[in-house]
Amino acid sequence: MTKILKLVHNWVGFFISLIMLVVLTTGVYLGGADLLKRMDNKGQVFAEISKNLDHELKAELASKALDQYPDASGVKLPTKMYPYVDAHSRQGSVFLDTEFNEIETLVKSKDSLQSWMFWFHRNFQLGDVGKHANAISAILATVIMFIGLYLWWLIRNGFRWKHTLPKNSKNSALIKSHIQLGLIFSIPMLIMAISGAYITYGVRTAASFDENQPKLSQALANDWESQILAAQKIWPESELVSVSKPRKPVEGSYIYSLNFNGANPVGLLQADTIQIDLLSGKLVTAQTFSQRSFTRQLSYSARFLHDGARMPTWYLLMLVISSIVGTAMVSFALLTFVRKEFLERRAKKVRKETAVTASS
Repeated sequence: MTKILKLVHNWVGFFISLIMLVVLTTGVYLGGADLLKRMDNKGQVFAEISKNLDHELKAELASKALDQYPDASGVKLPTKMYPYVDAHSRQGSVFLDTEFNEIETLVKSKDSLQSWMFWFHRNFQLGDVGKHANAISAILATVIMFIGLYLWWLIRNGFRWKHTLPKNSKNSALIKSHIQLGLIFSIPMLIMAISGAYITYGVRTAASFDENQPKLSQALANDWESQILAAQKIWPESELVSVSKPRKPVEGSYIYSLNFNGANPVGLLQADTIQIDLLSGKLVTAQTFSQRSFTRQLSYSARFLHDGARMPTWYLLMLVISSIVGTAMVSFALLTFVRKEFLERRAKKVRKETAVTASS
């Protein structure tokens, strides 16, 4: 049984590693770009003020931005992570300070390097075929990692830091490093693989809401500021992060969303949502992450556990480091496998043929 598992781990791992190299290196680029974005404060400093004043300021900023930039699909409000206003759409973003002065304008392009890298990471620029190949590879990578952990468990002989980085380029040193790094980074690597597969094949269900919704007070029809302030009173301790317009407005209503940072077991940001009909000022839904069904929680969490976009910065940094380490692990395994299964066997065959020729 052990011999079969080793063969599966080595041979299936060899072919999956070729795909993993692409996914991991593009993941490093995308995660690094997100980290750099978080480090760019646009010259702004987040000011801590009382909750009431903060609520009023954010409601005012959102109202102004939505009125002044009617083509924007939403507005991101100042937080510690992003201490500026971002009126954004698919075409680009306008960044503003809290005094509503324009700081910078960004025009998005489908031909940008980041867009190309995203789709190469997602589906290798091959559409649905690439998407499914990627997801199946993620499933197989998960199996390979569990097999590797099991094989290590059978022969475990302690945890040795000195094997973490290879001392030389010999097969034995590279394999020891591959095993050691695999043990250290097994959890984030498994999270990335499992969540990546779930994004493609995970169960998706329609949103379900509690019919006993809290009632909005003092909310005026067609008044962004009044409605945002009234919504904030429902969750006074939560941080309002963004306001999103409806993607497809329905005639007779205009239901937009307010996204909040609240407490949840996964640590997700912007996971609590209140929806309001702008035309009537009526609350449509108010739902925290914990109030969603388990399937909805999984579906929502998978994407952000995979790319770290709505996770704390430390988590995103962990993903980037794990992807860099994963690239090294896979490279070590590929190099040793090619040497052992192809180069060394070919060399032995050549030596054997030479010996036969010489003896004859």
